[in-house]
Amino acid sequence: MCSPFPCYKGVSDVEDTDTIVGVNDANNNGWNDDGTCSGQIVIFNGQDNRCKNWDMFAGLLGGGCCDKNNVFLGLVPCKEDEKKLAKLNDAGKCHEVGEYCSKKVSLGFTKICVEKKKSFCCFNSKLGRIFNEQGRIQLKKGWGSGESPQCRGFTPEEFQKLDFSEIDLSEFIADIVGSFDIGKIQADSVKIQEKIQNNIENAIKKPTN
Repeated sequence: MCSPFPCYKGVSDVEDTDTIVGVNDANNNGWNDDGTCSGQIVIFNGQDNRCKNWDMFAGLLGGGCCDKNNVFLGLVPCKEDEKKLAKLNDAGKCHEVGEYCSKKVSLGFTKICVEKKKSFCCFNSKLGRIFNEQGRIQLKKGWGSGESPQCRGFTPEEFQKLDFSEIDLSEFIADIVGSFDIGKIQADSVKIQEKIQNNIENAIKKPTN
């Protein structure tokens, strides 16, 4: 049976069209090289993260290493940074920027894409992702492209321009509420009420001879 894949001479024919990961990321420590603290502070800063989404020669299943189920179940071999990205995505901390061709093969008369990657901007918290997704719209600030994602957060000046009344935090609040153990809270509430009642009864109880 003939292979469905196009023939190529060797690795030298594979053109790496990938771009440097994190080249547009912003330094957020606020420190200058001389130790002074006059550097730029960035609020809800993000980082460039990428994963292999499709590979013609490796025959990756489904969404490749961008599919968190593939990563968690070990269905495809993925790099450590791709595994880290899968965890961040699962936690709702990342925003997908776009897909791009990271490798091409020349067939002489044309070039075909043999590997694709997806880019994500990931943040330290879900709240950071929410503010970036909604705040960037207010400021008309884009995310860049798959090849060159722009994950920098907000400068203090930009952050002051945001209309916080327009930021929908329902997703974040639902997570907080969902983390509470309602049953335990109710049980503790009953115990507290009983203890208070007992203390009141003891306080007003007349001494006996």
